[in-house]
Amino acid sequence: MSQRKEGNQRLTVETGLWVLIITIALTLRLASLDAAPLGLYEAREAMLAWRAVNGQGPPTTGYSPLLFAANGFLFALCGASDRLARFWPALCGAALALTPYLLRRQMGRTGALVAGAYLAISPVALYASRQVDGTIMAALGVMAMFGGFLNFLATPERRWLMLTVGGLAVAVTASSSAWGLLISLALAGAGLAMVERTQVAEFLRETVRPHLAWALPAGLLALLACATGLWWNPAGLGATGDLFVEWVARFGLSQQPCPSPVLLLAVYEPLALLYGLGGALWSFWYGRRLGQLLGLWVLLGTLLLSMMPARLPLDVLWVALPLSILLGVTVESLVESLKRRKEWHIFLLCIVVMVILWGHIYLVLARYALWGQVTDQVLVAMSLALFGLLIILFVVTTDIQTTLHAVAVSIMLALLMCTVSAAWGVAYVRPSDPAELLTREPTAPEIRDLLETLRELSWRETGMPMTLRFTFEASSDPVLAWYLRGFSAATRIEPGEMAGEIPAVLVTESMTAGGREQPGLPPGVTGEHKIIGQDFVIHRSWSPLEIKCVAGTPPQCQAAVRWWLFRKGLTQPADDRWAVLWLIE
Repeated sequence: MSQRKEGNQRLTVETGLWVLIITIALTLRLASLDAAPLGLYEAREAMLAWRAVNGQGPPTTGYSPLLFAANGFLFALCGASDRLARFWPALCGAALALTPYLLRRQMGRTGALVAGAYLAISPVALYASRQVDGTIMAALGVMAMFGGFLNFLATPERRWLMLTVGGLAVAVTASSSAWGLLISLALAGAGLAMVERTQVAEFLRETVRPHLAWALPAGLLALLACATGLWWNPAGLGATGDLFVEWVARFGLSQQPCPSPVLLLAVYEPLALLYGLGGALWSFWYGRRLGQLLGLWVLLGTLLLSMMPARLPLDVLWVALPLSILLGVTVESLVESLKRRKEWHIFLLCIVVMVILWGHIYLVLARYALWGQVTDQVLVAMSLALFGLLIILFVVTTDIQTTLHAVAVSIMLALLMCTVSAAWGVAYVRPSDPAELLTREPTAPEIRDLLETLRELSWRETGMPMTLRFTFEASSDPVLAWYLRGFSAATRIEPGEMAGEIPAVLVTESMTAGGREQPGLPPGVTGEHKIIGQDFVIHRSWSPLEIKCVAGTPPQCQAAVRWWLFRKGLTQPADDRWAVLWLIE
């Protein structure tokens, strides 16, 4: 009787922790969801759904069918806004933090909780959840498929196979990035299956084959529902096929090279990178199949990304996702080892001393980033040497196992702080800063100043906020079109064109390849006209070349450290595209 009560209590505590995880995940993703304006590619996805809802026809290709249908449904019910355009990715990102719950049997309850908590605060997962992009939806589908299939292996029930085919349908209709996740996972699974060919063949023959009669039609129906939005957008079937073509095209040349996946992981996911790889090595050493599968997934995903010249920043999720699960595997083994410990006071003392030293190193690095003094470099070197001496001292006074556990926990806490800082910075402090490596064609916040100025002009001229008559240029760049969509009396023209009478209010686009230039007069406007112009930056660019270390004795790494800690380079991002508001008389 006492054992049953204890089990129920543990289950209640576990359930409460999962509720806390989903609460944190939802809060982080939904809070200030419109803090940054929609970027170039975000505006394109949102504009496609808005145009379809307003009767301008569905798009033909080059979009996420699942995100298009979901946003179209939401826009039809509630109208369009930056917050609503990002709602579904944010919701799917929060649900992604719950998917390790499906792996409790394979990972252990503690490991699953840790993996879920990490996915809730992961910088890559958090940033992807706050973008109008189907990548996070694809990651959710792949994890649902992965968890469902592993549970089907253990208990071949129909519900697990339904979750598997449903997750697959969500993934392949959400984003082209799904193919990177699926192919690397499939190759990793095939590699492990080769080791146990006989058991795999028997499982396919006796367990999977009897379910194919209903699993294949169910998977096809799920695919049709996700691709077409319950047949609201039949063209989504073709767009789903185009997602694979789009993924293959990333192996071609790119005019905008993306940072290496290892650099992105080291900057944004240092905790998962270090301890995820540690969990993979531990799994291969002790023959743990789940860890081996995840380790191969990480390796193959990294190889695929490295071979892709046209990869996108959020594609690093192919590797960050299995690394997050491996982090749970690592912590599970560490917790099991710590449960056998008896003398906790020495262990905790070691951790406290080491954490204080890590904090001192951070403060010295921050001062070096601001002032670039050589003495700070010497202090960092001395602090690292002191850390090594402390390890030797603790080994002599305690034992090597206690010391290694303390080192592992202290580094984990230090990297956790780095991860939380990176997540907070990229999601809330600098969501549209081009100096963040995860950003892709972000829009400058000044675009909202243009919108507010036009609203004020409309109030003054018409007495209504969105009825001002003006003309605006809108090329293939959809940012202006998205933010000016609500002005019913606005007239759109192609850049450089001016037909008929010159309007009293005109919005034009200007851009330059390098440096700030004074925008020229609009077409057809001469010196005889009385004009007033005000420019609003809509895009800035930044080159990561300045964050490299300069060789010397000692090497000069102030720019790299300054960027790593504060995301600030030695120079400011350059304005290379802006909108100009002209008042013409």
